[in-house]
Amino acid sequence: MLYKFEETSLTSLTTVQPRKRKTNEKKIQNLQSKVKKEHYLIFVRSQLAFTRVLGGSPTTIGQYPILAQLLLDPWGTLQYSQHCAGVILTSRHVISAAHCFQYSQNTGNNYTLPKFWKVRVGSSYRTRGGVLHKIKKIIPHPSFDKYYYTNDVAVLVLATPLLLGKFVRQGTITKPRTEIAPNEMCTLVGWGATQSGGPQPDQLQYAMMVTVDQQECVMRYNTIGAVIAETMFCAGSLDYDGIDGCYGDSGGPLIYKGVVVGLVSFGYGCGNRYYPGVYTKLSHFTDWIIQTATTYK
Repeated sequence: MLYKFEETSLTSLTTVQPRKRKTNEKKIQNLQSKVKKEHYLIFVRSQLAFTRVLGGSPTTIGQYPILAQLLLDPWGTLQYSQHCAGVILTSRHVISAAHCFQYSQNTGNNYTLPKFWKVRVGSSYRTRGGVLHKIKKIIPHPSFDKYYYTNDVAVLVLATPLLLGKFVRQGTITKPRTEIAPNEMCTLVGWGATQSGGPQPDQLQYAMMVTVDQQECVMRYNTIGAVIAETMFCAGSLDYDGIDGCYGDSGGPLIYKGVVVGLVSFGYGCGNRYYPGVYTKLSHFTDWIIQTATTYK
């Protein structure tokens, strides 16, 4: 089943056959220990305050009205720029990646505080248009791990409700514990450069990619000591470089048949065919998202 979160209820839409997977906790613990010991570097996508959909093509917010921009004022000077992305859940809620909202050693500011953020909706452009909203509360998942990026999801409560319409719409997220088979075509949406090292376009971009077999992704990231947990999945292109999300694209949606199945979390470099992008698996967090959005209004 796939669910769209309504203001007071859930509406059932369609069915996806779930597939059970076993969690090898000992193996994950060994990999986590290896990461700590050897200090492998994972290039997390939120480290630079800009967004890229590597290998993307232009599109419009009319095609993806569920998308929201998260604008950060890093120094508290009221100079906002796009830092992460998110998905509209209700007229008062947006979901994004928890790792966007952390304490920054560079600035000495705590970005879990709403005062550093604004949300832009309804615009195809990264720097203009649409409507800006203040954030009332930021709720990262209580079990988010800032070292391994497990449980990398957050719910944002807006200070004022969105005006839903043609360019601002609620996203649809998966029912709990549903799975997507490998090699399924998905769409990543965001703003930024269409090629590595190239100029950063202002217009919204999209890129097509396929889901990657879970064990294949675990094996590949194992070579650099990184952990791919059961709450994550991978997508990209294993045949050629250049199709991926990248720095600052965090929290943006990976869409499968019109349904948001993942949020951009992390990766090793950008557009590397051997290390596909890693996404938060939303089906593991649907219950928590709904409960949180129901509790905080």
